[in-house]
Amino acid sequence: MNNESNIGTGTSKKIWTWLFIGILGLQAIVELALGTSLLVDFPTTLETGFGITYSSDLDVLGIALGLYLLLLTALLIISAVWTYISNMSGITIGIVAGGFLLAFGLATYLKLGNFEGILVDGIRGLLTIVFAYMAGKEMKQ
Repeated sequence: MNNESNIGTGTSKKIWTWLFIGILGLQAIVELALGTSLLVDFPTTLETGFGITYSSDLDVLGIALGLYLLLLTALLIISAVWTYISNMSGITIGIVAGGFLLAFGLATYLKLGNFEGILVDGIRGLLTIVFAYMAGKEMKQ
């Protein structure tokens, strides 16, 4: 049994851990809003948010993307909660989610020439990875 006291661990978190939890929380809110929007009103979200003309053939894509974003939201929340309770699995999930966002941003740029993918998802993914790494280092101390 561990004889170390865990009293005050919630208040003694260091800056990188709080930054990591904060960025996960902000991303979870964005992903939840977008995922819900895709599931509730796909045509409007597609046309106003992405500038793509709606076609009923795309409805299955709206369901898939909406549910994917809700899954990503759940992963981000789990990562934040586990990091808050000092479980290193939260750091791992955060790095994986950040890696996915970075890969998505790079693929969007390379495949479609859309520089916005790097500016939004790529940078968001990179920051998530960096904050996760630094939070993990703090947690190990």
